[in-house]
Amino acid sequence: MTRTVYLKSYDLYAEILEYTLPEGKFAILSRDKVEASGIPFTFGAFCREGQQVAGVFATPDGPVFFLDAQHVVGRYGQTYAWVKDVPQQNKRHFAFDHQDKDRTVKFSLIYEKRLGIGANPYDNQEEDIDLLAMIASNSDRAAFYRAYTKEWVGQP
Repeated sequence: MTRTVYLKSYDLYAEILEYTLPEGKFAILSRDKVEASGIPFTFGAFCREGQQVAGVFATPDGPVFFLDAQHVVGRYGQTYAWVKDVPQQNKRHFAFDHQDKDRTVKFSLIYEKRLGIGANPYDNQEEDIDLLAMIASNSDRAAFYRAYTKEWVGQP
């Protein structure tokens, strides 16, 4: 079944991601245009690095993690992510690994380090400004998987 979800950007207020399953097709849309149409947003978020997109969103089966067209429903104890600084560069390396009895999914992304910690009272930790760091810091927590297990919000 084809299903389209609409995700808010973690970094840029004006951008919305339209993401279609199962193909993994995506387009970046104007927030004003999506809000004017009345389309509901799905619980989750995305970030963009150039023309690449990555993020997470809620489904009835659990969180869907994605990098461009590649996506997988994560499972507690089978899904892990981590972020490391790239030495001598202002970049970070996000790596994702999911293994179950049927398949293994791995992807990674080198991206610009996000700036803004301390810019306001709510951005005190890396996870507050960097979606991939937030995913990595929560990928080993059962509560994260429960929080991203929700009924579909989007267009069937």
